[in-house]
Amino acid sequence: MPVVPEVWAGRAGAAMEHLSVAVSHAEHVAESASILLRRVNIPFNETSPAGLIEANTVDPFNESGKYALAYVYFCIPLLVIAALMRYYHLFTDKIRTALHQEEVLQSSTTSSPDTDYELSVLDTDKSTMKFFPREGPLPSVPKQQSSVSSVGPINNMVAFFRFMFYRPVHQINVKKGWRPIVFPSLSIIVIVVLALVLGLLYSLLPQPLFWDSIAYGSPPLAIRSGMMAVALMPWIVALAMKANLISMITGISHERLNVLHRWAAYICLVLSILHTVPFYVTPIWEKGAQEVFYQLYEQQSGMYIYGTGIAALVPLCFLCTHSIAPLRHRMYEVFVALHVPVAIIFLGMMFWHCNNYLTSWNYLFSTLAIWLLSYFIRLFYLNWTRPGRLSWLIGDEAAVTLMPENAIKITIPTQMRWRPGQYVYLRMPGISVFENHPFTIASLCSEDFPSEYGEGYRDMVLVFRPFGGFTKKVLQNALDHGPWHTYRAFVDGPYGGMQRRIEAFDDVVLIAGGSGITAIVSQLLSLIKKMRDGKAVTRKIHVIWALKRPETLEWFKEELRICREYAPPETVECQFYITAAKRNPGGTLVSAKTPTRPVSLYFHDKVNDAFQNIADNRLSGISTKRHSALIRDEAQGDPEKESELRRENEDSITALPQAHVLPVSRAHLAPPRPSYNSGRISAESAHSSNPDLIAPAPRSLAARRQDRNLSLDISQAVASGSGAINPDIYQNPNEGAQGFDFGFPSTPTEFQKNLMRFAFLPAAVKKKDGWSTEYGRPDIPYLLKGLSKNFGRRTCVFVCGPPTMRISVSETIAQLQRSVWSDSGRDEIFLHAENYAV
Repeated sequence: MPVVPEVWAGRAGAAMEHLSVAVSHAEHVAESASILLRRVNIPFNETSPAGLIEANTVDPFNESGKYALAYVYFCIPLLVIAALMRYYHLFTDKIRTALHQEEVLQSSTTSSPDTDYELSVLDTDKSTMKFFPREGPLPSVPKQQSSVSSVGPINNMVAFFRFMFYRPVHQINVKKGWRPIVFPSLSIIVIVVLALVLGLLYSLLPQPLFWDSIAYGSPPLAIRSGMMAVALMPWIVALAMKANLISMITGISHERLNVLHRWAAYICLVLSILHTVPFYVTPIWEKGAQEVFYQLYEQQSGMYIYGTGIAALVPLCFLCTHSIAPLRHRMYEVFVALHVPVAIIFLGMMFWHCNNYLTSWNYLFSTLAIWLLSYFIRLFYLNWTRPGRLSWLIGDEAAVTLMPENAIKITIPTQMRWRPGQYVYLRMPGISVFENHPFTIASLCSEDFPSEYGEGYRDMVLVFRPFGGFTKKVLQNALDHGPWHTYRAFVDGPYGGMQRRIEAFDDVVLIAGGSGITAIVSQLLSLIKKMRDGKAVTRKIHVIWALKRPETLEWFKEELRICREYAPPETVECQFYITAAKRNPGGTLVSAKTPTRPVSLYFHDKVNDAFQNIADNRLSGISTKRHSALIRDEAQGDPEKESELRRENEDSITALPQAHVLPVSRAHLAPPRPSYNSGRISAESAHSSNPDLIAPAPRSLAARRQDRNLSLDISQAVASGSGAINPDIYQNPNEGAQGFDFGFPSTPTEFQKNLMRFAFLPAAVKKKDGWSTEYGRPDIPYLLKGLSKNFGRRTCVFVCGPPTMRISVSETIAQLQRSVWSDSGRDEIFLHAENYAV
């Protein structure tokens, strides 16, 4: 028992010893804090050095947080302007469509009560006016827009900005085989240059840039540039996220904002380097300042003095370097795998480096909040995060189908909803676990196109060409497993799409190049459906599709059939251009880039027949009608085709009768046509030898085509002055010069002759429904300028294709903006270009 007090006494002594150690540590921390406080806010008086007084009065450290507000005041006005323009256009588009729907409803109440009285074949069937009302005055002209749906000064201002910023910056081709240097749009360049100039001027113009000694405080240049670099962090993260608040406010999809994300990060790197350099210009290791630094920040002497800054600068340099376009394209999978983890490390290092100085942590916590909120919103964009759906946690089922030209179609029955022209990110673990790639949705999400998978499902169709990486793996798996194998598809989206209401435009021009048709098909189907339902103001749709080979038409043959058969009469015109076809020495038509691959002869024959029919229709100078012998010859024994040709023949407009007109001798205008058959006398010579013969004996259509003198056609084209042929470079073969060189390696075939007639002679005949097919590349500026002559008040041009096509369309639409402020009958010409992350 007597031992107990000794034990308690020992324990009490140990406790007192620990307490004294804790008190000493607390005193040391308090002393360090007071020293640090004095280091940040160094006291001064009248006897202090002039440099210390300047550091505390001219540009004090505790007021340097104001420099971070520079980019806040720069970005928020841009955000507000973009949001106001979005809501203005949405408001005017909605008013126009509402006025049109109201007019449709009113016209339906005043139309004929009995469908038996409808005359659907007349041009007046689309009129909303009653010619002979039973009572009351004649109806007024339908109201197309209200006073608030079109404000002239705003339209002119918008057209002026589009005139300047629709013009693209041409890419630079460094070397053949190298990836060209592609520049962002002119508006992006202007915003980036202004932001960079703001950061540099706000850092370098205020004086002084350095203090007399670092003992008076950190260099002002470093503080200004550092605070502005930190202030860019929330904007950089917000512009990078797929589901972000900026897209919700402005309607600008994230793939377009991603360009600003990269350039904002480059500006942040420039300002960070500008923040780092002054600390090396003003050395801290002179005059004993290094030891003071270690004492103030309680760091060990062996640690590098600027360790926290270097720890933040290194990941930023890595993020900006591997985001450069050539490196990103070359190692895209590595870029995707490393970019987000390294960005998380960078944000953590920034918290460590800034140490809650001034207002730095306010911006860093804002960055973290935007990041987490964007990821939370993105959960609603995933097809496997809804507990009430069959796809919860396991994704949807998908089937892969191979199409002509090695194209791949992935069909995903899903309960997701999307708008025309949007795209999704697709992940298929059965093919590649970690790869996630964007694809445009080619199908329409509508009740008119239900899925056989079940009620509430729609078929999401993705069509693309396999190149490398993930798409090549999809092709290989489809070849290995066959068409009956299904995969699990994890879909992220939809994103993007055109934010304007396309049905609010009077004229719509859809231009596609190759697989870019995937972004156009759904827009076309949706617009036709709304036109049939009376919900679209649109009166004309022009589709221009440039494709390499005719087999590509098989991708969307069903959609094209729907457009041709179900669109309102005379509202859709489609022009197809086959760009990659040539004739090999053997005479067969092959691809220009893959000579071993023959082009479909069926399509070739169809095009050839169209050319020959056009040339044949030009033969007659008296009437455009064909007589019965020609119709029977062209029908080739098919009674249905013959009856159809006869109906078309009756609908054709006949020229004025040539009765009582003496025949005019044309012998002096052209030399006699040579005979291609030595055993047969030409019709011209027979006619001249027998004056009693009123007309030559009927001959076959093939014989008439062979007798057609192509040189006469060219001579007439030159003489007409249509501009199709330059008369300076053309020489008449009758003058002893060599015949016209068509550029063919050998004697032109009949197909090539017809092609030349089709290209050179004026007034090429199109089919009545406005659908046509041509060989060669489309002349985009010529086509758009020709279509612009008939544009209405509002026009939308939608383009999705290669960079050269987008540049050509953008330049032409920029020039057409002049017509908006010069013509009071036009409100706008709007351009939407699909250029993913360019």
